[in-house]
Amino acid sequence: MDPETPLPFVIVGTGDHARVILDALRASGRMPSGFVEVDRPRTSTLRDAGLPIIGDMKADLGWYERLGPALFVVAIGDNEIRAEAYERALELGLTAGAVVHPSAVLLGECHIEPGSQICAGSVIGVNARVGANAIINTAATIDHDNIIGEHASIGPGAHLAGRVMVGDYTHVGIAATVIEGIRIGSRSYIAAGGAVVRDVPDNVRVAGVPARAMNSQNRG
Repeated sequence: MDPETPLPFVIVGTGDHARVILDALRASGRMPSGFVEVDRPRTSTLRDAGLPIIGDMKADLGWYERLGPALFVVAIGDNEIRAEAYERALELGLTAGAVVHPSAVLLGECHIEPGSQICAGSVIGVNARVGANAIINTAATIDHDNIIGEHASIGPGAHLAGRVMVGDYTHVGIAATVIEGIRIGSRSYIAAGGAVVRDVPDNVRVAGVPARAMNSQNRG
């Protein structure tokens, strides 16, 4: 391949989030080669995408041999499944590529790790860092000096003030807010609309205003 020719780009995943990432790539002037299936078929959401499903991550690896060197992004909302598919794609020799919608705003000295997905209308603040394979969803704001862990996800319309740390695999739900300086542990869960005003340990689910640990009665 000519060194000046861009590598092919594949989207791993065939659900709703795959359509979001397809739109971001198209808006950026990139046309992916196709989609790669991960779990059970979910092709109905892609019937109007105009791109083929070229293979399967678990059953049929012939697509990889035919494709050769390529970039990939894992467009799956579930953090654990996305992480597993990401590691598998790296094992196959694919190269993780970040996706940034052109309407997103990336401010000075922020850093976007490979595999990250910065969706439409989101803002990444000065000196913020977004970890590998993380999702910053539509219209979310990540203020200055935030650190977003690997395989984490920030939901649509969530707002994180300055110097917030979000651990690996953690999910911050739609329209949640996090005040400045908060530390949220790994594999934790912030429910939609929650207002986080205290640090959250690892493996804890919180909800409400202000956000508190969810018990067996209110756990979603």
